[in-house]
Amino acid sequence: MTEIVEINTTVLNTLFQAHYDELCRYAFSILKDQDVAEDVVQQLFIKLWEKRSSIGKIENIRSYLFRSTFNMSLNEQKRMQRMPKPDEDIIQNSSLQSSDNTSNLLESNELQEKIDTAMMVLPEKCREVFHLSRSEQLSYKEIAEQMKISPKTVENQVGKALRIMREQLKDYLPLLILTLVLNIPC
Repeated sequence: MTEIVEINTTVLNTLFQAHYDELCRYAFSILKDQDVAEDVVQQLFIKLWEKRSSIGKIENIRSYLFRSTFNMSLNEQKRMQRMPKPDEDIIQNSSLQSSDNTSNLLESNELQEKIDTAMMVLPEKCREVFHLSRSEQLSYKEIAEQMKISPKTVENQVGKALRIMREQLKDYLPLLILTLVLNIPC
């Protein structure tokens, strides 16, 4: 016989107590990161509570929780794959001892020269789209209208430009990040 559950505070608390650990283990098996797995499961219970009135009655709550954990874990995994991964060297090199090197490099304008050189590597249309997006701070829609191309093309061109720029400036990423964090003009 299937169980039918209506969500209220008592039921939510009981579900949390009964399933939290096993849902975390399940999320961890997908994500391979304990903190992220716990975040996913906590978000599941938050969403369950927030949508309690629209969910109605749930048949087989355990299956629902595991399926939701699975879907949310996959979504989180996709999100994490889209995010650039921090380079360990960046974290180590952004200590205070590198601030003297940063000042010297910024004073010599070498960083700006490297950025300009990297920009010149971009194909012409890609460079134009990237310039409008970053320097002129136009939206993708505005760029698309101005250049008579689709917003998806703009998005693809900006993505392409970022990949190329990241590759061209990989030796300078710690400096770029420090510059952005400290809001130092190049």
